[in-house]
Parts: sequence; C-alpha cells; structure tokens
Amino acid sequence: MATKDIADKTTATMDNESAPSIRNATISDFNHKKNIEYAEISESAQQRFRKTVRGLSSRHMQLITIGSSIGTGMFVGIGSALARSGPLSVFLSFTFFSVFVLWPLFMAACEMCSWLPVRGSIFQFAERYVDPALGFAGGYVYWYGALMSVCSDFTGAVSVIQFWDDKTNPGYYILLTLGVSLLLNLVAVKYYGEVEFITASFKLLLMIGLLAATFVTMVGGNPQHDHYGFRYWEQPMKEYLEKGALGRFLGFWRVLIYAGFACGGPDVVMMTSAEVQNPRAAIPRATRKIYFRLGLFYIVGTLALGIICPSDDPTLLKSISAGATGSAASPWVIGLRIHGVNGLANLVNALVLTSAWSCGNAYVYSSSRTLYALAINGKAPAIFKKCLSNGVPIYSLAAIACISFLNAGNNTFTVLNWFINLSTVSFLITYMITFITYIRFRAAVISQIGTSSLYFRTPLGLQPYASYFGLGFCFLIMFFNGFYIFWPGAFNAVDFISSYFGVFFFIAAYAFWKIFKKASFVKAEEADIYSGKQAIDDEEEEWVREREGMVQPWHYRATNWLF
Repeated sequence: MATKDIADKTTATMDNESAPSIRNATISDFNHKKNIEYAEISESAQQRFRKTVRGLSSRHMQLITIGSSIGTGMFVGIGSALARSGPLSVFLSFTFFSVFVLWPLFMAACEMCSWLPVRGSIFQFAERYVDPALGFAGGYVYWYGALMSVCSDFTGAVSVIQFWDDKTNPGYYILLTLGVSLLLNLVAVKYYGEVEFITASFKLLLMIGLLAATFVTMVGGNPQHDHYGFRYWEQPMKEYLEKGALGRFLGFWRVLIYAGFACGGPDVVMMTSAEVQNPRAAIPRATRKIYFRLGLFYIVGTLALGIICPSDDPTLLKSISAGATGSAASPWVIGLRIHGVNGLANLVNALVLTSAWSCGNAYVYSSSRTLYALAINGKAPAIFKKCLSNGVPIYSLAAIACISFLNAGNNTFTVLNWFINLSTVSFLITYMITFITYIRFRAAVISQIGTSSLYFRTPLGLQPYASYFGLGFCFLIMFFNGFYIFWPGAFNAVDFISSYFGVFFFIAAYAFWKIFKKASFVKAEEADIYSGKQAIDDEEEEWVREREGMVQPWHYRATNWLF
C-alpha cells in the first residue's frame, strides 16, 4: 500500500492539507542514492534488547502532555508571581509565552514528528538535520532537565501532603509517591497511558471548576452577593526593583521568566510520538487539541486568577513569607475564602496532589525514554537499550529510580533541591534546539521533496517565520533569565549558577562531542529525512489493515470525540 493510501485511511478526521503527496518510488530512489537502510533499530539489536512499542492512543498523548504541563505552579506557586508583579503582568506574561513560543513549538513538533515519529525525536532530529554535536548536547540537557523535574514534582507533591501531615519525615512520602510512579511505568505503556489519562483528567476538572467558580463569584454568585468584577485590577502591574515604567516592565519580565518554566508540552509530544498508535493521524489531531486546551488554561486561567485573588491580600503575602504548603498557599483557595466560599481547601488540595503527582509521573516516562533513545543512538551505554517484553526500557527506568530516590534522604534533600534549581533553563534550551532543528528540517524538505509532501503543515503559512520569532524570544528569556542577580547589591554566586548552569552545561557538552567526534554541520540537501520511515509506514499500514471494518465500543467513540 502506498504511503498516500495509508494517510488517506488514517486521516479521515484531518484536514486535507495534511495528506502527503510523496510516493514510495521517490523514497526508494532516495534510498538507493544515499544507501540508507530503513531500520531505526537493527534486527539483531531488537532480538538482543527488544524495543519500545506503540501502545498510546491520541487521547493518551493529549493527557500525558497536559499532565506534564500543568502542575502545582498553576495552582500554588503562581501566587508569588501574582504578589510580586500584579495581575496584568501575570496575564500578559503567560499570554505572550503561549502565543509566541508554545504555538510555533507545537506546530514545529507536529510537522517533524508526523513525518518521522521515531524514538528520541528531539535530539535525533537535531543530529540528522543540524549537527550531531547539537543532538548529543540537546539530548543530555533535556534528560537532565526532565530528571530534575521528576525530583522537583515529587517534592512538590510531598509539600502538598504536608498540608495534612507536617510531622512525618517527607522522605517517606517521596518514596511512596515516586515508588507508585515507577511501578506504573513498569507496566505496558498502554496501561501507563490509562493511569495518566485518569489523573490528568482530575487536573482538567480542577482547572475548569476554578474558572467556573471565578466567573460565578465575580458576577455576584457568592454568599456575600458581591459583584466584585475587576476590582483587584486597580494596580494591574506592580513595580519590581525600580520605580515607574521600568519597574513595571521588570515585574512583567520576572513573571515571563516564570511562565517559561511553568508552561510546557511540546517536548512531551515529541517524546511520546514514538509510542503512539497511528502517528500520522494521531499526532496532528492531538497537537491541535493540546495547544488550544493549554492555551485556554494558561491564558484564561491567569486572567481568572487575577480577578479572584487580590495581589496584595494579607493572607496571600503571609502564606508566601511563611512558606505555607498545599492549598494554604493557593491564591485560588485564598480568593474563594475572601468571597465567602469556604470548605474547599481539602478538595482543592487533593486535586492539586494528583496534579503534582501526574507531572512527576509524566517526566518519569519522558526521562526514561530520553535515556533509552540516547542509548539506541550510540550516545549512552548500550545497557540502557534493554527493554522488557512489554516494551518498557527497564535499565533506563532503573537509572531514573536510583537518581530520583536520592531525594528521599534528609541529608540530600537540600542539596538535590539546589540542583533542581540549576535545571530550569534546560527546557528553554530544548525549545531553542527544537526551533533550530525545525528550521533546518524545513530547509531539507524544501530541498529534497517539497513541503506539500508533509503529513501536516502549519496553517496560514506562518512557518518558518513563527519559529524564527520563537527562537529569538526564547533566547532573550534565557539570556536575561537571571537579570535580577546583577542589580546593585543583589549578586551572589548561588543564584548566578542556578540561573545559568544549564547554558554552561550545554556549551560544554556541545564542544565535547564536536571535538571528540569531529562532527560537522549537515547540509539541507544531505539531511537524512528518511531513515526509519519505511518501518513506520509498514507499522501504520498493518495497524490500519487490522482495524478495517472494526466497530469501536461507544465509550471509545465518546472519549475519542472528547479527546
């Protein structure tokens, strides 16, 4: 069956623009010229190590991505940003980042991954289309950031638990929450996807409930019958470090940096693309829905937050200064209490706990798959290629477990939290690498086959301009990430390292591989856009053939319609 025929059968719900026009004959000609073997993992390596399997559906992909993107930062941690910079600064920062960074990232990721949904796509693409040294450095920067996110998210989950129990050693709760996640990651990926689907659904319900509660209470539907509207926007932007317009801009920029770390998702889309079923149809469909849902929560959510909770509320300021945990520090709960809606603290805390755990669980998956992909690409020890019969990379997962469990001991708790702070810039670097890789991927496609051959294309013809803009935006955020450190009298070595360690780590890793392997830049006409594609085409053809004439149960059809 030709590639075009596969796409026609698997993209019934997709726009016509996503259907490819390339023929298998063209691929064969290119294969002959370049002497490329269409095998992502050799047959002998598959027999020895096995490989991951495609067990995730489109809805799994969506909820795993949303689960990794909305954590305690949107429910608890954002209170400090609101108090420091004001409601308008928070709203504008998240809006700018969602529109100018997340949207082009999702579109770029979708174009690349729907064409070639391979294992370790982020850095394998960088190696193929840009420079092998960029693939090496980007892979380890992302793996480090994902690993530290595992530690920070489960530490955040424990801080939520301390709302109920602040007497028990937090290390025990870290062992419990992380242990449950590791056990779930040991089962087949489709069952892991179901668990993440359920826990992330609680997060969606919480966010929707908070948005609804904000609207109802602001128009007077509260016990006090107070139509407060936008009352708390009298000082929409607060001054930070300086007075006047400069101070308000610095306040906005500080929250923009926070938004860069609180918002996410495209990286997880790319990591899950290698294990999603029917990827040519599932990835575009999931990406569209993911972006609009995350955009809704980030943009509308921050608007609602500034409406319901005053940025100068004494309870909010006291909870921040005292280091309160869980819903006690949530501006949402504080805002509801101000307007007479009490008794929700325990419910919100329980849902925030599932939110924090879901984030950590998603990054256990992502970090283990990253290490596995580095191994199959020859950039990590071969032992990490080993998979169980159900497709779980067992030694990669074990490595994540060993490092993450360091966070359970009292002696390492403070030290590891310091390293967690060092990792925050790694995701911005990953986003920049994604933009650079996409720009070179697009150049390769234009040079070799034309963009009409892609399975998905960014609407309105905004690429590659949107990616250039997003790249510049990410660079500015990364470069000025620690601007407040350099203010007179504010500099200290710890904050400097925390803000810029990721940059130095990336430069060192890039230079090491560049020198060690004598890697050179890849020309657009020589970029490998085909290796592994034939195997994926065959998988998709078999998947479609097996399901021809099958009628799905009503609950599957309902969830597919919703997600």
